[in-house]
Amino acid sequence: LLTLTTFIDEECSLCILYISDPDPTVYQLKDSKFRNTSICLFTDYKSGVNVSKSTDPELFIFETTALDMRSMDSKSNGAVAWSNKIDFECSGVFKENASYPSSEVPCNAKLVEKSFETDMNLNFQNLSVIGLRILLLKVAGFNVLMTLRLWSS
Repeated sequence: LLTLTTFIDEECSLCILYISDPDPTVYQLKDSKFRNTSICLFTDYKSGVNVSKSTDPELFIFETTALDMRSMDSKSNGAVAWSNKIDFECSGVFKENASYPSSEVPCNAKLVEKSFETDMNLNFQNLSVIGLRILLLKVAGFNVLMTLRLWSS
């Protein structure tokens, strides 16, 4: 599951893509209103791959980032590039051979997954932390009250 959230001209676009194989892939998001801003996301490549350095002043490339997915016991490398050129294509930005999803897969902000799953372990840990904080406040309050009572007598 890959969730892309982009902010172009103060509008939020959300794409939820289901990825079955973690092969290196490049996703391109375009501004639907003005069509002059494109964002490329290069995912699931080996850590040794270099992202090309561009001398083009209108092309911005983020350094490589690594996402550690402990629940799946895997890591995913990613890089982001964007440009304000009208004819900008992602294929020339990244050196690695990667697949480019076809335009048949819709990437629209209106197509948002409505289900939301919570992690039971995370919920239990949050409740445990809240309980321990309440216990700490009770102990501190009791200590202050007993100290005041001893001082007054």
